[in-house]
Order: sequence, then structure tokens, then C-alpha cells
Amino acid sequence: MRVLLVLAAAAVFGLIGCLDELQHKQIVGLRSLLHNLHGVYATCNLVLFSEMADYDTAQERCANFDIGTGGGTGNLATVNDEDKNTDLKLLLHLAYPFKGGKDKWNNDQWVWAGLRKTRHNDGSKKSRKYNNLDWEWVDGSHPGEFSMWMKNQPDQKKKGKYLQNQMRINHHGHWDDTFTYKTHPYVCDYRGKYIVSPNMKTWHSARDACEHAGLHLAKVRSKEEVHELVQAAENFLGPRNDTQGIWSPTNWMWLGGSDAEEEGVWKWLDGTPVAKFEGMVWRPPNPDNADFLHDGSGTQNFLALSRWGELDDSYDSPHRHRPFACQCPGS
Repeated sequence: MRVLLVLAAAAVFGLIGCLDELQHKQIVGLRSLLHNLHGVYATCNLVLFSEMADYDTAQERCANFDIGTGGGTGNLATVNDEDKNTDLKLLLHLAYPFKGGKDKWNNDQWVWAGLRKTRHNDGSKKSRKYNNLDWEWVDGSHPGEFSMWMKNQPDQKKKGKYLQNQMRINHHGHWDDTFTYKTHPYVCDYRGKYIVSPNMKTWHSARDACEHAGLHLAKVRSKEEVHELVQAAENFLGPRNDTQGIWSPTNWMWLGGSDAEEEGVWKWLDGTPVAKFEGMVWRPPNPDNADFLHDGSGTQNFLALSRWGELDDSYDSPHRHRPFACQCPGS
């Protein structure tokens, strides 16, 4: 996935001629997954929120974005290597395309990350001299061999009581120090397992869409993973629509489970069994394997999860389109 995201960003900035056919397909697949998302853009490492916020508000909102933290808190992103810096460039481009020229300083051409100056903040000329140990990520580490400061930055300007003690990143991946009251989109570290796409597809089309991006349709193997996926859908797709009813297509997501090979023997796409787990809930009366559509779609051989956390065996009917969840590698 890491190689995929680096290549995806390369495509964004016009380097598509350097890539082979498979890599090109994965780039197109990843961008397709993120298409139609509004306000939130995710890779398997970062989540960018397009709303404008000052630095402290951005940090607070990232702290509340706790998917995959195991009960901990989230944080503004630690962009401490070229890979994550490249991910961030891709997401910023998708949220706010590059403008350039005099517009390069617009608020929407920058994104908050989690680096800030934590010592020697008296505003004196001596304190403004750059020392990487003065700057700290949320995990307590400092910019080391990897840093992407713009030329002559950080310059630590002062304006009234404010110092430029926070860091923002632009479309080129370059860093700049600025004031906490500036408003920008912001990017949080993402520790979750799932990327949820709002694009409405049949099961087979959803499977192919995940694979084209180098991912696979999602698994849920515990009540904790069900909760995480429902939470991810809430963040990426917005609140579920209770007024449309339980069977509204937008209230379900395709998963990677199927018993199409052998009736009643459910497997994930990698061939591992769909094992029962504590807290596993089927939407009554499922799984019922009903066969009443008579439209050539066969019986209910494909797994879906509701926005309430209930499972359903369903048809891959040409008329049944739903959002879907892809799973990050290694999770």
C-alpha cells in the first residue's frame, strides 16, 4: 500500500508516464475510491478534513477522531517521512486542487500537521534560530533526517502576542511555520483498518474497485471490528439516514464475505472462513438465503453490513447498489 500511495501522488502531479500499466490502474482505483467523498479524504495512514480550523481546534478535532486507537485519542498527523508527506500531498490535492501563483498562500492551499515549537518561545532573536529539538511531534519526536522546510523557513515571525510556532504543509509537501490563529484544513493520523467508499456498486463491482486500488473488500472478525467499521462509515459517509428505513441502500456496506462457491460455507475473499464471533448479529431473519427475485442474480450469497452493525446475506443483483468498505493491507 505504501508504494501505491507514493505512486498515486506522483500521478496527481503529472508523473504518470513513469509508471507501468499495473501501477497506473492502482492509481486510478485509489482515486476512484475517494471520489464523491465530501469533507473527508482518507488513505490507510492519514485522514484529511477539508473544513477550515485554527491549529488548536484542528488538534482538538483530531483528538476526537479516535478510530483504531483502541480507546485512546487521535492526533494531528506526524508527517515524519517522505511516504506520509506524499500521502498528505495527494489528499490535499483531492480536497483543494493546486492553484499556484498569488493564490499559493490562500488558506485552502495549506494543511495543518502536528509539528509545533515547544521550547525557546520568548520571541528573542536568539530563540528564532532554528534548532530541530525545539520542534516536536505529538509522539515527542523531533524532525530528524527528514524535514521539508521551505527556503529560509522557519523564520519565527512575531505578531503581537503570537509567534509562528505551528507548522503547515502545501501541495508540494513543503513546510512553513505560521500562527495558531490561521485557518486551514487539517490532517489526522489514521490507525483504522478500513477505507469506506460512498460510490454505489454491486458486490462484484465493489470487489473489483477495492482490488484496483491494491486493497480488498473488508472483513469483520470481531465485535470490535464491526464497531470500528460502523464508526468509520459515520466519519467518511456522514450520519446514517434513519428516515429512509433499514433497507435503504445507503444504510448498508458490502463486505468481502461470500458463500457462492458452496452454499452455507461462508468465506472471505482470501479463502479464510467467516467465523462466528461474540457479538455477531444478523439482521432477522438472516441469513435466509432467499431466492425470490428471479432476475438472474441467484440466491443471497454475498455479505453486507448495516450502519447499525448487523449482517445480511444479500444478492449481487444488477439493481442492488451499495457503498462498500475496503480493508487496509496487514490489518
